[in-house]
Amino acid sequence: MKYAVWNNKGGVGKSFVTFITACEYARQHPDRRVVIVDMCPQANVSEVVLGGNGKGAKNLEGLLSAQPRRTIGGYFDERISSPHKITGNETSYILQAHKYNTNLDSNIYLIAGDPSLEIQAEAINQIAGQTLPSDSWANVHKWLKDLLDAISKKYDNATFFIDCNPSFAAYTELAIIAADRIIVPCTADGSSARAISNIGQLIYGINVPAAYASVSFSKRAHNNHLALPTIHSIPLNRSTQYEQKASKAFSAMYDAIKQRASDLMKTNSAIFSSAKNKLFLDLPDAHSVSVVTSHLGLPLHKIKLGKYTIHSKDTQVPKDSLTRYKAAFDQLVGQL
Repeated sequence: MKYAVWNNKGGVGKSFVTFITACEYARQHPDRRVVIVDMCPQANVSEVVLGGNGKGAKNLEGLLSAQPRRTIGGYFDERISSPHKITGNETSYILQAHKYNTNLDSNIYLIAGDPSLEIQAEAINQIAGQTLPSDSWANVHKWLKDLLDAISKKYDNATFFIDCNPSFAAYTELAIIAADRIIVPCTADGSSARAISNIGQLIYGINVPAAYASVSFSKRAHNNHLALPTIHSIPLNRSTQYEQKASKAFSAMYDAIKQRASDLMKTNSAIFSSAKNKLFLDLPDAHSVSVVTSHLGLPLHKIKLGKYTIHSKDTQVPKDSLTRYKAAFDQLVGQL
């Protein structure tokens, strides 16, 4: 199964949700090979996986300076030279994360991110837009799918979590084509509510203006017989909680998000793979838990109660915060 973590809105915690969900999934499924795929040019999740702030950045630089680069950008370099057939080198780009970050379980792997995705996006668009061969658009948009399918073929126990950039750029289109299901983190604001409608339009072509309908992503995917993923989960992220429920202010905004999703489900139920009563869940504000996780590259089950020193400052991990966060992600992983 391949999960894309995406929302058209930035700042909703996609990279953090990707990391924690993948790590918890790996812990609960030690027989699975869990692959984190970084499709964001900022490569934030790669830095966390590779050891956290500082160490992770240094390890990522090592991958970016290798020849060829051992990143998603390195693979796309090969595909730009050979856009219409696989290279045969696909599985050489998967890295065992434990070799870089011993805090992680040995069944966690990484396809590292690369800032070059921004530059490569123009080449992707140009090659995909060629009239010959006639399946250029499909061939190019299957680049990531080809990579992940090759890994799945070699390791039949693989599960993928794809961290996506907010922009619906060419590399995000490739991530969506590669995915089976979408996890849509949201925060308590109007932009997250509008983002639900944006997902309907950008991915599934719902309410696309007539002038653009024939060239929309969904229409091109349909014409090229490429399946689109389903919306599987909408975590309501960073909710301030009172008596273990989202506060009234946050709940009001989350109601707006739920209403948008409900309206979309009423008219387009086929694009969802979860029942309405299992689509949403609250993720409490992690506060210091998220700081420690990101800085040290620690999964939830490796975080201990007590004090951590982050950039020469003491950070306390309280029991209640850690317990709530573990319970929330246990629920999320249980629904995958």
